[in-house]
Amino acid sequence: MKRLFFALWPDDQTRAQIDALNHSIDEPGRKLVPDNLHITLVFLGNVEEDIARAVQRDAAMIQGSPITLQFDELDYWRRPRVMCLTCHRQPKNLYSLVNALTKMLESYPLRLDKRHYRAHITLARKAQRRPAKNFKPITVHAKDFALVESVSTERGVRYDVLEKWPLKA
Repeated sequence: MKRLFFALWPDDQTRAQIDALNHSIDEPGRKLVPDNLHITLVFLGNVEEDIARAVQRDAAMIQGSPITLQFDELDYWRRPRVMCLTCHRQPKNLYSLVNALTKMLESYPLRLDKRHYRAHITLARKAQRRPAKNFKPITVHAKDFALVESVSTERGVRYDVLEKWPLKA
């Protein structure tokens, strides 16, 4: 079994900006390492190998245009106890990509989240409150989307990009 999700994967420079912001926030919580910073599109959960291969094959048929997101808000989500970056506005092409992926996945025996989609970048887990911090918005330019595997290791969770597909103008 593989624990999978589709995501937008920021470039190294953008992840460094996000990490710098994260480490400037003096709040309790387990901060994510820069290599794990991403924007989840659709979470698949634990998936059998044959289904994972089929999903990876079918994802190549998904089309979308490049996405620009401006992360301009810090938020705290009480139930999962996460501190995250969010966007005041989300572009239509982001919703189009999420909807296309969700529709493609409906033919598989997966339990997909039915809640309204909200782009976010998790900064810390086991957080306790929303930080009061002013910061310069961080822009993410996504030219592709990825299928990612969450791998548990002795040192914590590592996210491995299995494949990326271009978002074309």
